[in-house]
Amino acid sequence: MVRKVILLLPLVLLADIVCNIENERIICTYFIDRSDNAHGLTVEFHWYSPDGKDDRIKSFKVPPFYGSVYDYRFLPGRKIGRWKVEARELETNKSAITYFDINSSDDEFFED
Repeated sequence: MVRKVILLLPLVLLADIVCNIENERIICTYFIDRSDNAHGLTVEFHWYSPDGKDDRIKSFKVPPFYGSVYDYRFLPGRKIGRWKVEARELETNKSAITYFDINSSDDEFFED
């Protein structure tokens, strides 16, 4: 278990937002400097689809001294192509941007 933490720590230090695909969900986590979050923050996730037809903005209230917040979208039915995700701290104007590609989209998740 300790080895996993040591291996993941450099990734957290290099990026403020990380997206992964797990269990048919795209999960994007935004990492916050806890010392900058003494009073709580409002973080907005902005999802930009390749064609602009599946964009979304979602706001989260992050309690004081929390170190991360995440948002997710289901993978099935999402547009194929390059997606952009931006996380913005409304109180500090800090933001982070990441990109990921969806190469195939299976609607099997929605079938009965």
